Amino acid sequence: MRRLPLFEIEDQPWCPAAVRDGATDWLAFLGNATEAFVPVVPKITAAMEAAGTHDVLDLCSGAGGPWLSVAPALDAARPGVRVELSDRFPNLPALAHVRDRSGGRVGFRAEPVDATDVPEALGGVRTMFNCFHHFPPEAARAVFADAVAKRRAIAIFEGCDHRALGILGVAAQLPLILALTPLVRPIEVSRLVLTYALPLIPALVLFDGTASMLRLYMQDELRAMIATLDDHASFRWDVGTTRIPRAPVAITHLVGTPR
Repeated sequence: MRRLPLFEIEDQPWCPAAVRDGATDWLAFLGNATEAFVPVVPKITAAMEAAGTHDVLDLCSGAGGPWLSVAPALDAARPGVRVELSDRFPNLPALAHVRDRSGGRVGFRAEPVDATDVPEALGGVRTMFNCFHHFPPEAARAVFADAVAKRRAIAIFEGCDHRALGILGVAAQLPLILALTPLVRPIEVSRLVLTYALPLIPALVLFDGTASMLRLYMQDELRAMIATLDDHASFRWDVGTTRIPRAPVAITHLVGTPR
């Protein structure tokens, strides 16, 4: 099954910010609580070593993604790491919360950053967690083309390599959202209202999560995409999967580093 050109509500300009931010807050909480992305730390470390940097620029960070769990593991592997979060629509309270809890490892940019045209001054390995599927093919190629043109290492991770199992996993989140939302930090009254009194956040997570699984780029699609913009003479590319312990699915990864 090929990627379907569907839409997600959170990408729409009419989606209320409180609903969008509530959904990304939940996804960040879930990713950190499960430590699902910690196994990809060796991929990021290898990209940093190849690029000769201790800096990471995370793109499309949402509410901070899995960095509260990933940053300590990355710092242990490559001491002195500096991570900067960014987004086209920065969720400033959530990003500030990650910064404050990260022990100085993680900061953020308050101004918008477009992943298809990252300012030249922003260096470091570019990372993207669970967000690349939001880009339609032309924009997705532009993300890679910008990294290649500016000679920046890039590491993209999508938390599922199997669409059908991923859809089942999305559905399984509903009872977890209802049970665990009070544990999400920072506490926001709007998040509680939009989860329990008017459950728009759970509805968004279920709708967008299902659409996300159907929009995922599989490994062959990623390989075909990079083949259109780079002849492998200027970049090394690693496309594959990273196993998640005790999980039925794996993380799809694509890592590109300048030669």
